[in-house]
Amino acid sequence: MPILRLTGFFRDDDAHGWSEQHDLNPSDPIGPLNQYLTAFDTLMMNGRRPLLAGDGYYIGCRASYRTADGRISASNLLRDPPVKGTTNIGSHEIWMNNASAAVKVRMQDVGSLGNSDMYLRGVWDECMVGGVLDFEGTYGKKWKQLADTYISALIGGGYGWSGLSAGSTVRGLVPGYVVNANGTVTFTISVQNGAPMPPNGTRVSVNFARINHSASVLNRSLVCMVTSPTTLTTVEVVATAPFVSAGTFIVPVKQFRLYGGASYFKLSGRKTGRPFGAGRGRLSARALS
Repeated sequence: MPILRLTGFFRDDDAHGWSEQHDLNPSDPIGPLNQYLTAFDTLMMNGRRPLLAGDGYYIGCRASYRTADGRISASNLLRDPPVKGTTNIGSHEIWMNNASAAVKVRMQDVGSLGNSDMYLRGVWDECMVGGVLDFEGTYGKKWKQLADTYISALIGGGYGWSGLSAGSTVRGLVPGYVVNANGTVTFTISVQNGAPMPPNGTRVSVNFARINHSASVLNRSLVCMVTSPTTLTTVEVVATAPFVSAGTFIVPVKQFRLYGGASYFKLSGRKTGRPFGAGRGRLSARALS
């Protein structure tokens, strides 16, 4: 059953953008994406937007999932114009410190067996004093009340995250590899724990690490074909050096974890990028050489 990803998009008034993701585990088959977008947009407007300062904006949201044949099904809902966060409380104006400042919320599943960190950016400046969170002051306390309401709405709406399934994820060692005549690479593997390898002919995404003293271009995620219980062959050509030392591999399998609650809040930071939907702009003319 595919996991549905809902993404909210935000920006400040200085062209810094960021996003926030939450997952759903709907019935299979997934219905029209607009119904999920509408519900998530309502959550963003009523629950997430008030946590933004007045110079923060909610842009819109996106729903997406990977189909059985590997394609991405997606739909966007964009607000024009974007919607501002909390501008005033009474006569007091609300502004953010900077867009990269974030409140890290450690979310846990129902049994407290898994954790996922949620970073809330666009935070009111009044929530931060001396490099730490201040939820005791008038405005910090108000922000925390709004945050608790937002978290309760996430839990009540059946949202969560995609985490590794310990029982289904395959982990092991890579004692060697060879470069094939066609440029692909065949890894020799030894499964150490988790599930057994999928059947021969299955395409899997594999995360490799520590190969050749962690200095190999192979230490990344590669799409491979299972060619035997002890070998994996890359689907695409990979230019690499000869084998020097062993490494490790993981074939990650995700499972949906339902939000159960928040265990703590902590002041943190998270990089921003270009706002969603903003083009790169025109490049300067360059002389041909």
